[in-house]
Amino acid sequence: MFSLQLKTITFVLYFFICKGERATVRPANVSVTTDATPMVGFSAVPLATCTASRSQPAAQVSWHLGTLIDSVKVLTNAVKHLDGTYTVTSSLIGVPTVEMNQHNVQCVVRHSTLKEDLEMNHKIVVHYPPQLVTVSPLENFSSVHGYQCEADANPAASFSWHRMHQAILDDSIKEEGNRLYFLIRTPDLSGLYICNASNKYGAGFGSLYWDIEDNMGDIHSEL
Repeated sequence: MFSLQLKTITFVLYFFICKGERATVRPANVSVTTDATPMVGFSAVPLATCTASRSQPAAQVSWHLGTLIDSVKVLTNAVKHLDGTYTVTSSLIGVPTVEMNQHNVQCVVRHSTLKEDLEMNHKIVVHYPPQLVTVSPLENFSSVHGYQCEADANPAASFSWHRMHQAILDDSIKEEGNRLYFLIRTPDLSGLYICNASNKYGAGFGSLYWDIEDNMGDIHSEL
């Protein structure tokens, strides 16, 4: 009886010890977010924030930045909660540029509950007005002459066309979004045509000078 009772006591003590150990080790919930989409400008703002929340002990958070390593700063903060868990936030701070848009970074989280580092991919999104507007001829159109207007912008630009000093005639010229088609070839269509590319941040302009005599357009673009 004595031997059996001793084994029972030993089991109970071991149960409480293990239960206590499990209670002090909690994995982190990890997320990468952006509070507000940054716009190209001159002020440093948060580009992305990685959060490892409610873990015990505190998680270690770092970044793989690639070519952005010299363009951003990393600010890390840890908060201890009343229940003994920690929330660690790490933010990338930098001046948004067009080149940063769609750049991939990785948040790296290390914790005792993980067998290996957790890596979370995140694409930085930067908004900007049209940076370059180009007008180019469409190919493979035998019966009509068409031109396409394109712009580098985020969010994507919307397009409209107008003719300098004259109205665009619906029966001779057709507009379809960013495309302009010359349905007939007459001298009165010669002139300067403007493509306006815009989003909520600004606008850019491209131009096409259509000359029926040489059957080609002189193409220009500007911001």
